[in-house]
Amino acid sequence: MPPRTTSGSTALASAIRERRVALNLSIDEAAAKAGVGAKSWSRYESGAAIRRDKVRGVCRALGWSKLPGDEHGSDRAEDDWLRKIDHSHDAWSEALNDLYGRACATTFAVGSDLVHDHLADDLSALAEHPRGTHVGQLAASWFYGDLPPQFLTRYDYEFVYGLRAAVIRLRRRFAHGDLVAHTVLEELALYLIFGEAELLADMSPALFDEEEDDWREWLAGILGDTDVELLLFNSDLALTPDVGYHFDHWNKRQFYVTEGDETPAE
Repeated sequence: MPPRTTSGSTALASAIRERRVALNLSIDEAAAKAGVGAKSWSRYESGAAIRRDKVRGVCRALGWSKLPGDEHGSDRAEDDWLRKIDHSHDAWSEALNDLYGRACATTFAVGSDLVHDHLADDLSALAEHPRGTHVGQLAASWFYGDLPPQFLTRYDYEFVYGLRAAVIRLRRRFAHGDLVAHTVLEELALYLIFGEAELLADMSPALFDEEEDDWREWLAGILGDTDVELLLFNSDLALTPDVGYHFDHWNKRQFYVTEGDETPAE
């Protein structure tokens, strides 16, 4: 897969550092606003390359619409590689392509890459803290604010590990044309994956202009409803343990299973 980076340079590094100082932000504060680790931000200020999925966060933290020197707000090569994603990608789903279009299949393939990588980053950060630490306690987390707020204190190392495993299962399953999510955790993983469509649309508008449906319609088409969003991200609701979407049931096989089927999700 082509590298997803924007080339670093001493000029860009200086611009990032000078802008941060002008905004009176510490490295930790700027990194938190960008959704990256302080070590990553320090590398950016040293001239290291910036992954394209992290450019948006860096620009947001610094109040820029684009990085200095990026005249078009995106790298044309990045647009090219996005539009060339196909069956050679490990998570390409021909079934998604046939049912919902190329933008949907591309979003799943690339979005699952991004979510998997972000979960790996959070796992690395959690591994440096005591058992029981949750993502809300990290200096910077990709998923703080992006997961259902009611259960924030439950998002520890073990949970993040399980969510990453759910992403891996979906990639394998969808690549073989089996477009189902058996658990709430898998539905949540799919919600996060398709949510990356907004970032990818910024990177390659033409790809998404060709499709009329948005990512919530893809999600509803696959799951049969949008309960994962309506129930888990509605701040007016407080789910009780007797409800299937309560955290205690997220790993239970509830959907598209035959009676008496208690085999692990594959």
